[in-house]
Amino acid sequence: MKELTALVILLAWNHSFSDTIQKWTDESGQVHYGDNPPLVSPHQIEQLEIKDSFDPEAFDQANKRNSELYREIKLIEKREKSEAKIAEKELRKYFDQLDKKAREIERNKLKKRKSREQQRNRTRIKLKRASAKKEKTKSVLKNR
Repeated sequence: MKELTALVILLAWNHSFSDTIQKWTDESGQVHYGDNPPLVSPHQIEQLEIKDSFDPEAFDQANKRNSELYREIKLIEKREKSEAKIAEKELRKYFDQLDKKAREIERNKLKKRKSREQQRNRTRIKLKRASAKKEKTKSVLKNR
């Protein structure tokens, strides 16, 4: 039973991959190609034969070239990945340096602001002391 099934499958397989194509022209003069012409009688039928031009040696050579190209592509991809990682590290380092500079600039601004504030406070204190001294001098002079 299995042998009969295999035989039927092989026969059907062989028919489905036939090497012949038919060309026909219908009544309106239009050319068609296919495995089976229509049941309605076509105007002209011509059977075209497809010749097998498979060259196993050329196929093996092409596979060899493709595998070499594939290896070369993989090497290039690996190199580019490595270079991309290096560039990413350098970029990260550059951005870290920029962040460090920005923090340093902010610290310097804060220091300058504090320094100016301290200077203003010292000036205010000096002015208060001077005005207090002046008032004290006036009051001492009035009391005399």
